[in-house]
Amino acid sequence: MNNWPKFLPHPASWAKGFALSSGFWLIVSVLLPGYYYYYYRFSAMYWRSISSSDFEGAIAFAWLCQIPLFAFYHWGLAKVAEWVESRSHKQPPTAAVSPWLHWREGIIAFATLPAAIVMGIPAIAFLMLPLRDSSSSIVALILGTAIASAYLYHFGFAKRLKILVKFLWIFYADLLKILELLLVPTITGTPFLKLTIATAPIIPQQLLPLTTFLLVVWVLLSGIVGYAALQYWSAHLVNWAATWWPTDSPGYSRIQARKAWKHNKTAATQSFVRHTTSWHLAANDTTYFIYFYLIAIVCGAIAFVLFGEPSKWSETQEEMLGSAVALVWVAQWHFGGWRREVEIASGEPSGKKRSRDRNLPPADPVAVELNQLAAELGDVRMRAVRKPASTTQKPKSQQAKWYVFRSGKAEGPYTKRQLRDVQQITDRTKVRRGEAEWQRAGEIPELAAFLTQK
Repeated sequence: MNNWPKFLPHPASWAKGFALSSGFWLIVSVLLPGYYYYYYRFSAMYWRSISSSDFEGAIAFAWLCQIPLFAFYHWGLAKVAEWVESRSHKQPPTAAVSPWLHWREGIIAFATLPAAIVMGIPAIAFLMLPLRDSSSSIVALILGTAIASAYLYHFGFAKRLKILVKFLWIFYADLLKILELLLVPTITGTPFLKLTIATAPIIPQQLLPLTTFLLVVWVLLSGIVGYAALQYWSAHLVNWAATWWPTDSPGYSRIQARKAWKHNKTAATQSFVRHTTSWHLAANDTTYFIYFYLIAIVCGAIAFVLFGEPSKWSETQEEMLGSAVALVWVAQWHFGGWRREVEIASGEPSGKKRSRDRNLPPADPVAVELNQLAAELGDVRMRAVRKPASTTQKPKSQQAKWYVFRSGKAEGPYTKRQLRDVQQITDRTKVRRGEAEWQRAGEIPELAAFLTQK
């Protein structure tokens, strides 16, 4: 379809748009008697019970139904495509479609529908002008929403929405980290606070400053223990999830990478008390917990200068102060605390300070030993202990970095020659390089010379 008009949706987009619109509005028309089926006077008792139901509930139910409906549509189309492929090539399909791909279509439809209804309002209003009864208005609703849905599918609305959600998720993840840092000391320090309140009447007034200081110390120490316990058990949770997480599901490569971190590997063999990585992460959390309170004190002092005494602050001024504290802390954690946490958990130093010899080839132990013997005998001629990079590195075609999708799982890594000689890949075999997306081997020009002709 290279000659297809640029601003006209493809037939597939039109089919998805009409399926989404008709499925939603027909379900709504069944649940709400004021649209289409009400004029056929089915069951008076049925319509009486429906009319007393919640309008928002019916809309939400019809909206949620699009997820299983489109998952079922995609599953059926995938089965038809597999049947056609097996009949045309007279062999079973190379790989089955992942269940996640079916549900992904349902989630895309779920996210597209609200935008399609809003964008389709002009078309719906235009189509409703010649109509006089609600029995025909359902057609206008379906057509107007279908047109908007087709264009949203055509211009990749779901991909753009995904980019926006990823951007917002970074901010909300940092806000969740604030809640974690605040709630853990609150929960672990509550017993010490209650003990202090209970013993306050019997403590001399001269010892109250010392008691308050001890309370702060115990709350801080208990918070460190709480942070360490949370980090330790989160490593076990990630390791457990990595054992059953589907290969083609989103987040698979990320959760497998987390499992390979030093924090997760050592958690499986060390106890909580001896797990030093969890304690280092707890120290990092405690540091930024203290930073958070220092930022709050500084912002509070600025607000005192601008607004006066705290008792005179309005609700809007308090919200402005809280937002300022949260934004400053989020920026500090995102650009400093999170990087430090990843560095501790992964066990790898940051990339800012690297040795100059980091990218050099390893030294030859035989050449090093011969140089030592020559130096003892007084010979000043030394052998090269590092071979040139051209002799130590394998050609790109011999690097094992390719994976093959077989029997519902990834196999590899393989070199390009192994793909041809061992795996005997064809142009329809699904492969990937490293952690990239799965592709047909025939779609990758780099593998054209390594395909097995069948």
